[in-house]
Amino acid sequence: MSDWIEGTKPKYIECLYTTAIEFDLEELDIDYDTIKDYHIKYGTLYVEFKDGTSESYEGNQRETDYKWATSEGVFDESWTLVEGLNWW
Repeated sequence: MSDWIEGTKPKYIECLYTTAIEFDLEELDIDYDTIKDYHIKYGTLYVEFKDGTSESYEGNQRETDYKWATSEGVFDESWTLVEGLNWW
């Protein structure tokens, strides 16, 4: 017989990794002082300029380092953190 309360036995281990996408404004020939607003969605930079024009730019995605996770979690069958097995 298991010492786990029903439904609390670890079922999933999840690892999270951090990656970066960079937008080199000089390389893109963008003067930051000309930007009215911007947002980034799905790795694409959307820029609204003060002169009323808009442009979109693809970023340079860096390779993700999978050697060490940024965080790890142990979850039960309901995706609830299992008490005592997580460090956050």
